[in-house]
Amino acid sequence: MNSSLVTVAAVGEMAMYVFCLLFTVDLLCMAIYVLRAGNVQPEEGRVVTEKRPLTASDSLELGGRGAPGGRYWGKHKVLTSRTMFITDESLVDGTATKAQRRLVRGIQFAAILFWLAWVCGGLALLPSNPAFGVGIIILMTIWFLGGVRLVLKGRADALRKLKERQESRQGRRHKA
Repeated sequence: MNSSLVTVAAVGEMAMYVFCLLFTVDLLCMAIYVLRAGNVQPEEGRVVTEKRPLTASDSLELGGRGAPGGRYWGKHKVLTSRTMFITDESLVDGTATKAQRRLVRGIQFAAILFWLAWVCGGLALLPSNPAFGVGIIILMTIWFLGGVRLVLKGRADALRKLKERQESRQGRRHKA
């Protein structure tokens, strides 16, 4: 029994290092892909002047207490664009671009590698500290399955919304 735990620990430790390396490579590849394939909005990174309500941060910058209010000319810096979010609906209905789909697959692969690295690390701890090793394995598996459940729920909701939209379009066609 003890010799099998030592063997599992050795294999688990080596697998942990491999999964950590693959996780790092996956993150690096996604960063390179985003930098090369991403496009910047014209106002991104610039200071934009527009007539808008003051926000709490604007008020603080002007020496106020942080309470927003009124309509004044305000300046704000646009750090990133909000138009490039990838939604479950766009993945389901086919409007997501190839680049967005690749990025989603990269994120999913990174989550799997992260989970596997922690599970293998827990296996490596079994001979020296079995309670901590089993605890890591259980906690990370619960975390991973919770994430998978959220992804599947988002996909199911997107499919339901798409089906409702298609049915309402067909209903309008039959009425006309």
